[in-house]
Formats: sequence, structure tokens, C-alpha cells
Amino acid sequence: MRPAGQRDKLVKVQRYTSTQNSLNEDVVFWEPLGEEWGRVIWGRGSERRESAAMQSQQTATFQFLSNERTRSLSAKDRIVWNDINWDIVAPGVPVNRGELEFTAIGATH
Repeated sequence: MRPAGQRDKLVKVQRYTSTQNSLNEDVVFWEPLGEEWGRVIWGRGSERRESAAMQSQQTATFQFLSNERTRSLSAKDRIVWNDINWDIVAPGVPVNRGELEFTAIGATH
């Protein structure tokens, strides 16, 4: 497990939720789940160049302590950090004892 000092970014996590309006159209909203201290690792140079070619998207990896909230995050949920909404692209992967790692894509526009 990483020392707490490496998890120095406070991020918000949000749950994807949808309902239907009177016209039976899906209405999406993001339910706040809380905040987590995490470590943020920006994408490698090749990933950043590829993302730039794909209309101003960035890639980052977020590492959190494994707890009930972080274990419940899915690819429909998102992370909010640094004024960017980061869409989680896969469920958390255990990387170290007691830690989960999420890869996410954030739009900068």
C-alpha cells in the first residue's frame, strides 16, 4: 500500500443515474457519492498525443484506497477533479494491497 502522502488529491466521485421524463426520454444526472483522497497519474506521452488527436481528451489513472465506495464504482460512474469530468472506462483494478486503480478519460472542452 502506498503512503497516504502519495494520495494527495481530493476528488469527487459521482454515480450515473437516469430517469425518464414525460416523453419517455432518458434524463441523465450525476448523484454525488462523496470525496476520496487519491493519487493521479497523467497519461504517458504517447497516450496524451493520441488523446489530443481525439478531440481534446485526456487520459489519467486514479488510485484510491479500496473501500466500499471505491469498490462500487463502475464504468458508468465518473470522477470530478481539476475542473474536469473524468469518465471511468473500467471497474477498479487491484494494484497493491488495499488499493484500486481506475483509468479515466476527461474532456477538456
